[in-house]
Amino acid sequence: MRTILFLTTLFLLAPAPGRSHWPWLEPGSASDAARAYFGVYPADRMSGAQVNAMKNASFWAVTAKGAFEKLTPQAETNALALGAHDGVVMSYPFGVYAGHGPASLILFSAKAFRGKLATSSPEVLPLDIVPVAHAVVERGKPASFRLLRNGKPLAGASVAAYTAAQGEAHAAARKAAKAAGHDHGHEAKAHGANKEGNGELPPDALQATTNAAGEFTFTVPSAGAYQLHVSVREATPGTHNGKAYETVTLVSTLRFDVK
Repeated sequence: MRTILFLTTLFLLAPAPGRSHWPWLEPGSASDAARAYFGVYPADRMSGAQVNAMKNASFWAVTAKGAFEKLTPQAETNALALGAHDGVVMSYPFGVYAGHGPASLILFSAKAFRGKLATSSPEVLPLDIVPVAHAVVERGKPASFRLLRNGKPLAGASVAAYTAAQGEAHAAARKAAKAAGHDHGHEAKAHGANKEGNGELPPDALQATTNAAGEFTFTVPSAGAYQLHVSVREATPGTHNGKAYETVTLVSTLRFDVK
């Protein structure tokens, strides 16, 4: 299993459900395909119907010249294989979901890069993370990103940072707590912690906030693979494919390597 350091961004405009899942991408290499997964942490990757449903997403590869090429995914047991591309992008309109409270329109997007980060996207994504000035992130040096909502900067975002090891340990602790009849997610709600994906984040996650330009900056302490995760809840009602919803939930991830 690949070791990944997750950097997670959360921005909340309305109360959110206690548990959520989202798709994320792993870049490919000359000997292995890029892949799309669905789940919270690497050990929580789903299979079956959820993987097949991701076939409805749009996928692109980043070419050597920086252009975007449309991809056709191939289903595996717990992932979609996207070919040996070191840069891939996904846009996935999940649809209306009402499993945890009021119905919400769920819109996912994801990116992953083995080398340089693309400074643009193949289309205007509902929620997007782009590098401000650094196509290559280096350890020990500040790197800035911008969060975009339909192409416009989104300010006031709460940012949390955590490692894959922290995430897996937290997931194991939640599982043990549920087996013992105690749910930390419900406990957090009782103390007023209204956060998207509440209960999924390690309690020791680092925090930051996007500025008026939708930007946030961090200094990566070590080399390795990192992932940005952004979740936004908007109190905007409407209909999608004949189904009514009260809110819009947007999730975007960006995975990249650090030298």
